[in-house]
Amino acid sequence: MSEHCQEVQVNYNEEVGKSLNDGSNFDGEGQSAEGYKKISDLTPADIKRLEFDSEDDVYAFYSCYAQINGFCVRRDDVRRESNNNIIMRNLVCNRAGLRSKKHMERNDRVREPKPITRTNCMARLRAEFDNHTRKWMIVDFEDTHNHEMTPSQYVHLMPAYRSISDGIKAQVDSLRLHGVRTCHIMGLIIGQKGGHADVGFCKKDLYNYIDQQKRAKINDGDAFAALSYLQAKADSDSFMFSKFTTTEEGRLDNLFWSDGVSRLDYHCFGDVVAFDTTYKKNKYNKPLVVFSGYNHHGETVIFACALVSDEKTETYKWVLETFCECMFGKHPKAVVTDGDGAMREAIRAVLPSSFHRLCAWHLHKNACDNVEEDH
Repeated sequence: MSEHCQEVQVNYNEEVGKSLNDGSNFDGEGQSAEGYKKISDLTPADIKRLEFDSEDDVYAFYSCYAQINGFCVRRDDVRRESNNNIIMRNLVCNRAGLRSKKHMERNDRVREPKPITRTNCMARLRAEFDNHTRKWMIVDFEDTHNHEMTPSQYVHLMPAYRSISDGIKAQVDSLRLHGVRTCHIMGLIIGQKGGHADVGFCKKDLYNYIDQQKRAKINDGDAFAALSYLQAKADSDSFMFSKFTTTEEGRLDNLFWSDGVSRLDYHCFGDVVAFDTTYKKNKYNKPLVVFSGYNHHGETVIFACALVSDEKTETYKWVLETFCECMFGKHPKAVVTDGDGAMREAIRAVLPSSFHRLCAWHLHKNACDNVEEDH
C-alpha cells in the first residue's frame, strides 16, 4: 500500500461533505482531528455526503479508495453540457462489464486471448456538478463487488498502481551511465525503500523503462550510420533526396528518402500512388511508410520511403509535404491507402486535388473481420 493512500483523509460534517480543497486533505497529519476520517474508515453514507472541487479530485479520491480496498478504477459514462463541459462522470470497477463475444470468437486470431478479467461488477461511483454550489457531488455509490478483492500485500503489483517516479528515473539513468546492471539497480532501490511493497513498480517495469531509453537513444549510432549512408548515396547520385527531423533532445525523429531512379519513376508512372504504412516491424518500432506504384510492365516500383515516429495526422502531413517537395511539386492524380483516419486527414490537407481511394485488399479484410457470415 502506498504511503499516499494510507494518509488520505476526507473532511466532512453531518450537514454536507467538505471538498478535498488542497493537498493537506490528502497528506496532512492530524488524523485524529475532529471531523476527519481516514478513507479506510469511511462508510457508504459518509461517501455520499462528500463534495469535491473538480472531476479530477473525484477520480483521485475513488482511486485511493479502490487501492485501499484492493481493486482498480476505470472512467466510464460521461455527460456534457452544450459547451462540452463535463457535468457528470461515472467511475466503475475495472471489472465492470463483459468482454465482447466477437473478440473471443475471431477465426483469424494468432495469439491466445488474454485471461478474462471482467465479471460485470456493479461497483461504481457517480458524481455530478452542482451549478449552485459549484462543487462535484456524489449522487450514487455502490460498494458491492462480485469478485474477490486483491489482498493488501499484493495491491502494489496491480498495473494501475505501478509507476516509476521522475526521481527514480533520474537515479536509474545515472546508475546506468556508470555501468550498473539493471538487476543491481532494482536491488538498490528495494533496499532504499525498505522492501518490494514500497517501491511502486516491479522489475519488469524497470526493464521496460530502460529498454525505452535505449530505443530513444537509437543504439550503436544507427541514426548517424543511416544519415551517413544517405549522404554517401547523395555523393554518387546527384538526384538523391533525403530529409529528416529531430526531437527537442536532438534525436532522430522522422526520416524521408528517395533516390534518383525512384524520382524518375515517379515522373513517368506517378499518376497513381499507393501510400502504405503496414510495414511496422523494425528494430525501433518506427512505422515504415512506402510510396509505390506500377510501371508500364505492371511491375511494382518504389517512389520513396520514410521512417516516422508515430501515425498522427501532423506526421503524415510532414511526410506528404516532403514527398511533394522531393517530386518538384507534382501531385498524384489518385492516392490509394488502407483507410487510416489520420492519413485521410493529411491527404485532404496536402493533396486536396488528388482522388483518395481505399485499397481493395484492406476493404476485403475488414469485411471478413467485421461482417457476420450469415449476412
